Amino acid sequence: MAAELVGGAALGAVVGELFKAVLDLGERAINFNPVLKDISSKLNAITPLVKQIDELNEYLDISREETERLRGLMDEGKRLLLQCGDVKLGNLNYLKKPFYTQKLRDLDSALRSFMDVLLLQMARDQKKNLKMMNQMMEIICRLDNRGGSSKAMDLIVPPCLVPPLRERTVGLEKPVKELKLKLLKNGAQMVVVTAPGGCGKTTLALKFCHDKEIKDIFQGKILFVVVSRNPDWKLIFKNIIESLRGIQLPDSQNDERAFCYLELWLKQAAQNHPVLIVLDDVWNGPEAEGLLHKLLQLPHCKILVTSRFSFPRFSESYYLEPLSHENAIELLLLAASFEKESSKLPDEETIKKIIGGCKRLPLALKVIGTSLSRRPTSVWKVTGRNMSRSGSIFDSEKELLECLQSSLDELDDKMVIKESFMDLGSFRENQRIPASTFIDICRVLYEQDETEAMATLDELFSRSLVNSVTTRKYGYDDEFYEQYWFTQHDILRDLAIHLMNLEPIEQRKRLFLNINGNDVPKWWVHQEKHPSNARLISITTDERFSSSWPDMEASKVEILILNIHSRTYNLPGFMNRMIKLKVLIISNFDSFPTEMTSEDNQPLNCLPSLERTRFERISVPLFSNPNQKPLVNLQKISFFMCKFGQTKIWDLMPNLVEISVDFCKDLSGIPNGVCEIVRLEKLSITNCHGLCSLPEDIGKLINLRTLRLRSCIHLEELAESTTKLRGLVVLDISNCVGVAKLPEKIGELHELEKVDMRNCSSLRKLPLSIQHLKKLKLLCDGEIAEWLKTVAPHLAKQVKVHQEETNLEWLGL
Repeated sequence: MAAELVGGAALGAVVGELFKAVLDLGERAINFNPVLKDISSKLNAITPLVKQIDELNEYLDISREETERLRGLMDEGKRLLLQCGDVKLGNLNYLKKPFYTQKLRDLDSALRSFMDVLLLQMARDQKKNLKMMNQMMEIICRLDNRGGSSKAMDLIVPPCLVPPLRERTVGLEKPVKELKLKLLKNGAQMVVVTAPGGCGKTTLALKFCHDKEIKDIFQGKILFVVVSRNPDWKLIFKNIIESLRGIQLPDSQNDERAFCYLELWLKQAAQNHPVLIVLDDVWNGPEAEGLLHKLLQLPHCKILVTSRFSFPRFSESYYLEPLSHENAIELLLLAASFEKESSKLPDEETIKKIIGGCKRLPLALKVIGTSLSRRPTSVWKVTGRNMSRSGSIFDSEKELLECLQSSLDELDDKMVIKESFMDLGSFRENQRIPASTFIDICRVLYEQDETEAMATLDELFSRSLVNSVTTRKYGYDDEFYEQYWFTQHDILRDLAIHLMNLEPIEQRKRLFLNINGNDVPKWWVHQEKHPSNARLISITTDERFSSSWPDMEASKVEILILNIHSRTYNLPGFMNRMIKLKVLIISNFDSFPTEMTSEDNQPLNCLPSLERTRFERISVPLFSNPNQKPLVNLQKISFFMCKFGQTKIWDLMPNLVEISVDFCKDLSGIPNGVCEIVRLEKLSITNCHGLCSLPEDIGKLINLRTLRLRSCIHLEELAESTTKLRGLVVLDISNCVGVAKLPEKIGELHELEKVDMRNCSSLRKLPLSIQHLKKLKLLCDGEIAEWLKTVAPHLAKQVKVHQEETNLEWLGL
């Protein structure tokens, strides 16, 4: 097994010793630079392999004989490097340079051989383990009376990754230390961090997860789950299992079966290292208490819960106190971009009043502090005076909302910022909101373009009214926002809803409806048609909703957001009278795509003004009715985790300007119908692992300016007709590891300004015609950059090389 030690060192440490020897040799071996560069390259390639072996030691079968062979190879390499260090021009050892050069080349070949063996054995072991897991799941499925399907499970991105801790924290060192004492040394299996909303419970949990000692103990097996109100525990259990094993599991019929899956996988996965499960924002109720009690039965598991409730019956509580006075001052000044020693600080009495008004709660301090950033001291004094008059103790959440509302009052001269903050109440609690959706809303309601909308979002972020969550490595660039997301604290969302509820229903500019089961608001039920003047309507339903809709007259609505959670969903009939509707967003929060229906089987037939749509986890046959009228004004359509099947939809959208398809795994090719949309300017198909090729007809898209195929890992090449896209400005094939060549005539794309080919590991060289592209800026890996220096030196100056950082910390050096 890979867990065996060879001479007291694991595989990673063995390779690390030789790597360190190469680095230490440095300039002393300048006479052997070319071959040493090759050896260093091999070690760079072997490093992640042995890291993976060390991490998966219980599942891979690397024998003692093989590890001893590696030890011998590394020892020989270190001795050889020491000898090479003594070879210098002018001494006797220099005569042996050819001898040592050949020895180094032999070492390089041996490393190559060993790397091939590792790759073959890891592939063998992974295939064997996948087969074993499939057999286990087949048994479980039979127990679940579902026919015993042995369909292979899909590899996935773990859904319970710990979010990064992006902000500087204040006053949490002591709570983290006390939590470690309770959860680790005192033997508690579950600890509930309890405090009112806005006290920093989630931030404390994140800091706990990122603590070095915690990381060392749990060895990467730390799962972070946002629970919130009305959770789907079946889905939560499923997400935990998928995060532990990295594979997509079949759906389960009930919570009990999902819990059995989790218990089984924990017994298998956590024998050597325990698992830490963080359940964030758990709400009180019999169901939550029962399921938390059940979690205590899980083996090899520690559980950290954050909640506004203590659950004293079966867990140990940790009450998170408000910040100390000193820490509260530090956080307030940090949020306001002041240094504590600054001579421009407001007077101590004013700061004391503000801190007292915020009751030392981190959320209130951050929001109020950012609203006062770069404001004159007179504004600080007025704010402090107003907060001291309203009282300094939050006896209820309503008083906290009133405190936060004062920060919005500062935005009266920036109404778009304030109004867009209010719009965010239309999304579900703790929902990750795509920046592209925010842009669609701002475009319609405030006539902002993409740049202006993103500036609005950045302003909300700078004022701590939203939190940034970037899911991809490179951040947002090139006007591509589909994989840039943000969230909002539930208290701030409650503030938006609270402010909306202060207005009479018929006067509201936005209407947020949250339906639990079939419990629709009374005002809606008691009137056959309740007129609404809202421009934005959001309706959230759960899995118990029967799709029985009361009628509504909403002829002025321009944006409709449907947040759903069910396998089937009947669209409201009153949609057909929304003649001004411009933006339609349907997001399904179930784990499988929703089948959409409507009373007349023509769900989008009467929406003549529709311009922009987004569908999440929806079955696309939504458009399959042959009598569906073309959506002639539709300019943009986005699909996220949708199921396409064999549907033909593109003929219904003749004037599309932008198409985005992300994480739609059954999309095997670009339908030819897309190539008939000659107005198309942006085509983004990302993370679609079923996409293997592009149609030859893609050359018909004469107005296409952006073609993005990021992370389509099975795409092998671009169609030659791609070179007919004479208006193309941006080509993105980053992370397309299967692409081995570009079209020979790519140099005919004279408008091409940027090609992103980072992490295209199969692409070793480029067509010679690329040197004709005078405007081109190229993002690529080092190998392509070196090739360009030889073939097209003038182009090499316009290359930005993507470099992965070499991190040797895991080697224990």
